[in-house]
Amino acid sequence: MAIQLIFCVETNKRADTDSIYISETINNLYLVNNKTKISKVYLNTKTRYKAKDVMKEIAGKTKAFTIGETRVIYCIDTDEYEKAAEHKRELDEIRRFCKEGGYDLIWFCHDVEDVYLGRRIPDSAKVQEASAFRRKRKIEEMDFRKLACAAERVHTSNILDILDRYLPRKPPVLSPS
Repeated sequence: MAIQLIFCVETNKRADTDSIYISETINNLYLVNNKTKISKVYLNTKTRYKAKDVMKEIAGKTKAFTIGETRVIYCIDTDEYEKAAEHKRELDEIRRFCKEGGYDLIWFCHDVEDVYLGRRIPDSAKVQEASAFRRKRKIEEMDFRKLACAAERVHTSNILDILDRYLPRKPPVLSPS
């Protein structure tokens, strides 16, 4: 059966940094064929998760995909949720919104760079760092247990748990004996 995965990412179309980490994860670990369509909706900032134009874009992509199921997946940084009440409230609101809308939520604690690079990155260096991550094939060095966590902890995400629901994993590569 065909499936469309619509990833709602915090980044903007020009930078597109979050998508690099997500696509590297998908390309490295999952079997994707011509029955799988990956789409993106750029939020520009997570506070726009339910903005009218965002919802309209999601609806348009859903309506245009007529050959299978569509799943909407929000990809959100937790930021400093355990220290800042505002960040926790925002994360809880997004979690509630996703649950009520039937959307999936991929979270990155504290942000996508913290999960994939092990450190926070200044905004001015995010594009360069994401490009280097792809170019140097750093995904191959990842501890994938950090990408399959049930609860938010620093440097972790639930991305694999969500993707496993919709995409088959590639078989493990066996090293030569």
